Amino acid sequence: MNSPSDSEPPQARLSSFAERYLPFLPPAVAVILTLPVLGFTYLWDDYNFLTNAMFYQIHDWFPDRVDPFYRPISRGVYFTLLDLAGRDGAAVGHFLNLGFLLVIIFLLGSFTASIAGRKAGLLSALLFAGLGAAPALVGWVSCDQDLLAILFVLIALRFRLERRNVAALAATAAALFSKETTLAVIPALVLFDWIGNRKPCRIWKTAGAYAALIAVWGAIHPAARILIGRGLRGGATGYVGLVGPERWLAHIGKYLLAIFNLPAYNTVPEWPVFGVLLLVFTLVIVRLILLAPRQQADHEGESPWPRSRIMLLGACLALGPLILTSTMIRVWASYYAAFPALGTSMIAGVLLASLTLRGQMALLAVYFTLGMWTRGDVNNPKEITESNFRVVSSALRQVESGFRKLYPTFSSGTQVALSVQARGPGGIYTHMYSFQVLRIWYRDRSIRTVRPESRRPTSGPEVVAVIAPDRDVININVGTLYARSASGREPDYKVCEGAIRAYAMGLAGSGETDAAVQILLHMPEVNPGLRSVHRRMATMFLLAEGREPEAKAVMDSTVALPRGIAIADVCAVLAEQPPNRTYDDVALRAFAIAPDDIAAIRQIMNWFAENRYEDAGLRFARRVQELNPGDSEADAVARKMTALIDERRRAAPAAASVE
Repeated sequence: MNSPSDSEPPQARLSSFAERYLPFLPPAVAVILTLPVLGFTYLWDDYNFLTNAMFYQIHDWFPDRVDPFYRPISRGVYFTLLDLAGRDGAAVGHFLNLGFLLVIIFLLGSFTASIAGRKAGLLSALLFAGLGAAPALVGWVSCDQDLLAILFVLIALRFRLERRNVAALAATAAALFSKETTLAVIPALVLFDWIGNRKPCRIWKTAGAYAALIAVWGAIHPAARILIGRGLRGGATGYVGLVGPERWLAHIGKYLLAIFNLPAYNTVPEWPVFGVLLLVFTLVIVRLILLAPRQQADHEGESPWPRSRIMLLGACLALGPLILTSTMIRVWASYYAAFPALGTSMIAGVLLASLTLRGQMALLAVYFTLGMWTRGDVNNPKEITESNFRVVSSALRQVESGFRKLYPTFSSGTQVALSVQARGPGGIYTHMYSFQVLRIWYRDRSIRTVRPESRRPTSGPEVVAVIAPDRDVININVGTLYARSASGREPDYKVCEGAIRAYAMGLAGSGETDAAVQILLHMPEVNPGLRSVHRRMATMFLLAEGREPEAKAVMDSTVALPRGIAIADVCAVLAEQPPNRTYDDVALRAFAIAPDDIAAIRQIMNWFAENRYEDAGLRFARRVQELNPGDSEADAVARKMTALIDERRRAAPAAASVE
């Protein structure tokens, strides 16, 4: 027996199919566009929030001045769930973020369709799905904060449309406790009935309810209290605080470029390797979406809201976040454009709906192509971009793989004296030390990763490891001085020698001078020059302990060094020193450099300054100032090093307090 649908003509069946499944096609576009980021690992702040979850720290759940940004939903709840997922947490985070993005696109299309018509709704959803910065929201797990705030705002808008005002207020509260940018769209929610040309008979009651919500939120939110107390100036709130006109005007311009998928970087992006394939698939779906509504164009009827009112609502949703983000956030990131894109997508969808099919297709093809282009490499590691996320993710995965090959497990309480010699893009240095990623990788809160020269006295297990310039991981047995690499290649002597030398510095700095001296005196030497450096370092540590006869015995069997080589060796030895201890005086003595040799001291000062060793550069600049008061070169170096130290302290990521 044939079903009733079998007797329907093909055109009617196509129309029915379009009616049923068309709203899900814009989210399908987003799925395709986000495929390249789903394999990223945790990045940057992810490790801070995960550490808070692992250590049961409460300031992601309850207000705490340790972290002024109180976001209990997007940090406390969300990262607790990811912590429970264990080693699969990053994948879970990406799929959760993707789910949030898909629901956002669907709700935006549904909401816009309710007030502007079906075609406008589909186009608005398509435009948000094609935003070049949107995949970064999925690729960086911490961007759940933006996604959840946007999602709850859309839910609040839907509730306001349905006159479910209490539910809308609750959704707004959830958005506020996901990210503070929600403040900028509250005026649109308060004025929603007036904007929609509905009788705003209870507007004062609505305004009072939202004002009470903001007051309660501001009373318990640390950053709100701090900023108000400081007149909105930054400081205790890190990168958040009122910026000067020249900066926020530049930020607004860059965000507008990002919203329209135009490159907003100082360097032009390269075309991404995955670009052509993904673009073809997405444009095919875009074509299907644009063709399908034509089947029912005659049944769409008039727009429930006047176009001018829809434009006003879209402007309120766009301008508030755009202005707030530009004036209050000191750093610029393309994904910040997603919040204002909520409003611009709505406006653009309405405008595009009035164009011909050919015009719509042409504009969308350009928009999606530009969006794909902006995702390419920008060759600037300081930019917060999807392409740089990819570089960092690849570097961390390589390092994690190397650690797991060498160390399947760590004993409880292990101190890892790690020498990171892989510099440049990848952020390995910061992730290993500041974010303590080994704790997350091995699911062990007791692991402590320290620089070799900063190692601490410990009664527990200790390993010495190196991340080589090519990101290969090397283990060094300090008892036998035998090194083995995760790759199986012969470890480079220079790489291992630098790590052992730093570890000896850490041993001496932590009170284990004899162990440091023994390592240095028994190093396998490849040339007399290095042997001299090691013996002079041993002398340096003995002198620091006042053990003059032992120091003299070591020096008596050490070859002399030419003055230039001695100066270069002192620079290398003193570049990194233990916390709260310096060996400057004894190093000069051990390397036979007179403390009043101003030419040598100046040369050392300039080397530290040129290589951005700010602390050492400042110390030797002060030495030159003492030897030659009013020295203009030393004064300039001291000012520069002081400024760099202050900048470093401001920019340093807040490491979790886990001791």
